[in-house]
This record gives sequence, structure tokens and C-alpha cells, in this order.
Amino acid sequence: MQWTKSLETRVKELYDILIAFAIVLFLSSIIFNRPFIFMIIGALVAFIVISKIYDRHIGKQLSLENKQRTYRLFPGETAEVSVPLTNSSRLPIINGRLQFRVGNGVLGERFLKLEEKTENLYEIPMTLVSKGETKATIPFSAQKRGVTRINHVRYHFPHLINFASISLFFNPLYKTEFIVYPTPLIVHGVKEQFYTSMGSQRTNFSPFEDILSPEGTRDYVHSDPFHRIHWKASAKKQTLQTKVFEKNWEFTYSFVINITSETRLGNTYTSKQLESILSQVTYMCQMATEKGYPYEVFINLSKPGNPPYYYLYEGTGNKQLREALELIARIRADEMTIPIRRMLHRVDQTLYKPKTIVFFGELNSDVVEYGGRWKSNGMRVFHVKEIEGGATLIEGVGQEVGV
Repeated sequence: MQWTKSLETRVKELYDILIAFAIVLFLSSIIFNRPFIFMIIGALVAFIVISKIYDRHIGKQLSLENKQRTYRLFPGETAEVSVPLTNSSRLPIINGRLQFRVGNGVLGERFLKLEEKTENLYEIPMTLVSKGETKATIPFSAQKRGVTRINHVRYHFPHLINFASISLFFNPLYKTEFIVYPTPLIVHGVKEQFYTSMGSQRTNFSPFEDILSPEGTRDYVHSDPFHRIHWKASAKKQTLQTKVFEKNWEFTYSFVINITSETRLGNTYTSKQLESILSQVTYMCQMATEKGYPYEVFINLSKPGNPPYYYLYEGTGNKQLREALELIARIRADEMTIPIRRMLHRVDQTLYKPKTIVFFGELNSDVVEYGGRWKSNGMRVFHVKEIEGGATLIEGVGQEVGV
């Protein structure tokens, strides 16, 4: 059942008073022999019966469309949201008001009734015709990063007989969600500073070859290794032929995000630069997607399961970008974090191939230790530093903590 109905308390009290009054009139008409009083009694009984029938049936055939809808926006963008109500009853509902709340990550100036700290209340005047659909459309503009949905949906309307207020509360979860991505923050110095190693991306010029992807043969030269000779091709051409394989590069990013800061006593808290950090990550994800490079994302935010932190598996393309931005959008400042060292230890165990490591957020001794280890293993290590004029990509991590 979509709706739970609620009547004003005074309605029941009114019915009790009218029933008591009808009983008194009935007794008075018998005692004082006043037959015309039965007309008043009949009117009262008819009023009570009709009102109760109306109470029982009104709203039962009211339905609110509840399809799964997700609006993905950057701050400043607008989405048109329609709210259709269908009244299948023969009775219209006049002067009704549809109310709901939405988190302040989005704002709809039209129908806004009350602004609050975390959620805003909206109210739409809606008269529902009989046997028909009534639809309202609200433009919502994205204000800030986060995820929110329409909730606490209810419909208020006056009683057609006694004019008391009736409220219908929507029971299911309303499946309309807004995902507001961070505003990308340009990271200066992002050039072709990618680590190159044997991988899966084809190119015409590379020192690396995929021996599982033969491309053809060429004439043998003295510098070619003996095991590269293609004997069948050599016999066919009556001259030694060397196997040629596809050349490829490996451009892979690992974005390691530290959203915590440390006090001098070693206590950690969520960084005050959280929004700036996430905007930098957004820019880097967009850049990697534009160039077609695979990337993965590690965030030291606690979650149940394995791994015990937020992690987006390595991938490429628009689907990977959408998943990355949604992951970033869902981060809340009040969520529990995990020690950065614990996450770095798990990251270290996943580095089965050379990658480019980019650190975001505060650098501490743990970051320097693991960053130095990965660099000594042949990987390129960078960090994003906020300096005057914006964020900049800087190679290495040690200089930030004096090592």
C-alpha cells in the first residue's frame, strides 16, 4: 500500500459530539413528543455516515509514480523533475498540497516553502481531477557535491464534507536520487609524465612487445636473437625471417587519496581541504579518461567488506569516469576513516605491475615511506600540492615532510 492515511484528531471528537447530540435529540423527541426533531437527527446521522464513508475510501485510489530516476549533475547544472499523481477515483481532490523534503545539495526555487540547515521543504498546490493524472514539474539546480533524494513525501487536502485536514503519507522509498559531482579543480603540471612499461595499449614506437600478439615477419639481422627466427617463413622466402610482435605501452594511474589530517599528537580527523582534494581527483579522472588511460582509486574511508576502504577497480572509458565521480560524490565528511598506513599496506600488495602513483591530500611519514619504496621499485610517484595559484602535480613525496 502506497499511502498511510491520517485524519485530524478533532474529526473523531466531532463525530463523538454529533453522535451524543443525536442521542440527546432522539430522547428529547420521545419524551416531549416532538416528531420534527427526527428530521434533524436524520440529517446528523446522514452527515456522519457520509463523512465516514468518505474517510474510508478517499485516497485509496491515489498513486504516485515511483520509477528509479537518477540525476547526475555538476554544480550549476539543472534537472527538470516531474512528479505525476494519478487519481483513479470518481471523486476529485480539491485544494491539495504535495509536500516533500530534499537535501540542500540541490535547490528548486519554485515551490520552495522552507529552507533548513540540511534539507529544504517544498510544497506544490495540486488539485487532482477524477479519473486522471496531474503532473507538476520542478527545476532543481545542483548546489554542491553530494548525494540526496526526495523523501518524506506527503499529500494534504481538506475533507470534502467536514473540511478537516486529511494527510496521506507515502510509505515506499521514493526512488528519485540526485548525484552532484565535485567541480573539477585544474591540476597544473599534468603533462606526458606517465610511467611506460609493457602493457596492453598498442603503439608504433615502444621498447616493449607483446609476444602473444604476432604482427608478421621481417628480414633477419645479426642483432636478432636466434629464437626469434620464423623457420616456416624463412623456408618459404629462402632467406632468414624474424618474428615481429605488436608494440605496446602501459599507462596506468593509481590515485591514492588521503582525506585525513594529523595533529601533532598523532590524532586524525577529516581534512578541512576535503572538497578541494576531491575536486583535484575529479580533474585527474577526467584527464585520464580523455587520454584513454586506465586508472584506479583508493580512498582511506572505512567501509564494511573487503577491501575495508573505498576502492574503484582499474578501468577506462566513460563508464569508469561515471563510477569514479559517483564514488567521490558519495563521500561524507562525517564518515569513519581508516589509518592511511593500513590502506597503503593493502595498496602495496596490489601493485603487481608498474604504475604511476599519484597521492592526494596530506603527506605524512607513512606516505613518504611507501612512496619511496614504490619509486625504488621502478614506479613514478607524484603528489598534488596546493600552492599559490592552484594545485600542482609534483614528482616525489619526500620534500613535503623534510626527508
